[in-house]
Amino acid sequence: MAKAVSINRSKIHEGTIQNLAGENASVFDESGKKLFSTIRELLTFSALLGVHHSLRIPLDKSAGVDDIQGSIYDDTEALEFIWLIGIIETENVDVLKDGNERDCALIFEEYANGGLQLISEWLAKDLKLPSFETLIKNVSSLIARTKV
Repeated sequence: MAKAVSINRSKIHEGTIQNLAGENASVFDESGKKLFSTIRELLTFSALLGVHHSLRIPLDKSAGVDDIQGSIYDDTEALEFIWLIGIIETENVDVLKDGNERDCALIFEEYANGGLQLISEWLAKDLKLPSFETLIKNVSSLIARTKV
């Protein structure tokens, strides 16, 4: 498989992204660390959340997009999640063949956008809790509902 291509994100969720993973993030865990060390980590988490909820939302390019260069994903576990999500969505490993990188990236972007939509809704709905606690509460509830 060729190297990763750039991963886009809609500016619609930029406030949430910067709040959780940006250079001046305002959401920290109890140890004082940013909740997500990088935007790449937040997008990966969001994409997996989107897959779990079958929430694939195309990016609204009219609102503008930012991108993370593909080299940021090279040789990381995040790249493996891009390919995995592509396989899950297409139900076919042929998506991993050279030339399909943009297809995998698009699938990942849309699931990440869906996950960011969900996170943004959680944070807006539960304003009385700090963002970290809101995310933990919602993810914990999700995990409890899906245990086998």
